[in-house]
Amino acid sequence: MAERTVLITGCSSGFGLGIAQALVERGWTVLAGVRDPARAPESLAGARLLPLDLSNAAQIAAVAAGIERLDCLINNAGYALNGPFASYSAAQMHHQLQVNVLGPALLTQQLLPALAAARGRVIHISSLAGELGLPMNALYCASKFALEGLSESLRHELLPHGVQVALVEPGGFRTRFAANLAWGERRLPADGVDARQLSAYREMQARMLAAPGKDPATVVNAVLRLTEVTRMPLRTRVGGDAKSARWLQRWLPESAFIALVGALFRRRLAARRNP
Repeated sequence: MAERTVLITGCSSGFGLGIAQALVERGWTVLAGVRDPARAPESLAGARLLPLDLSNAAQIAAVAAGIERLDCLINNAGYALNGPFASYSAAQMHHQLQVNVLGPALLTQQLLPALAAARGRVIHISSLAGELGLPMNALYCASKFALEGLSESLRHELLPHGVQVALVEPGGFRTRFAANLAWGERRLPADGVDARQLSAYREMQARMLAAPGKDPATVVNAVLRLTEVTRMPLRTRVGGDAKSARWLQRWLPESAFIALVGALFRRRLAARRNP
């Protein structure tokens, strides 16, 4: 088999790191995008490290300019801005959309000639939050919904160029993603509803991080399958929560589904850590 080249963003940890390691082992030439190559994990030694911050248009242009042929682009980098919508600053909202939507869109656009030359494929790592609006995640969900729309549009538009586009939608998996959450920086009235929700939500996050997590290898393997299949499906949902949410969303009336999500959210916020 001819040597294949993949560019993966967000390779410092989590899904990106696992995907990069697996594809190096499979003989791919791996271009690993990291914000700071000097701090990249040693386990990326088999990959070529590229400084790539998706909020930096100049870095995106520099990376794309150095690639003439690309078999696969995996847009994995991203983060979540959490907390009440009222707590988000304008700068935080702009940065969330820049990293999770505009950066991947610009990188994909600038790599289109290289992808077309290889009749390659684009894989966007989305989320359960790309199909389900989650409280305390308004801008993160907005970014993932946008990525879903971008991918579905490009699925049709790039087909005549021989370029396939797909989405991977993980549910909750144990990576450093949850530990690296950003929180709204605007101050909230101490006795207001938003402040009480924030306190309960932080406690809920702590409970979740303290519990055993699902192995991210499941997501890595799903991506690996997409790099090999002849025809990628548009969406691959990974994890029981992502699949169950989609099933409920499909079969329940919209009003019932929204009510269920709200009830589950309130129940989790009301729970207390066991002594």
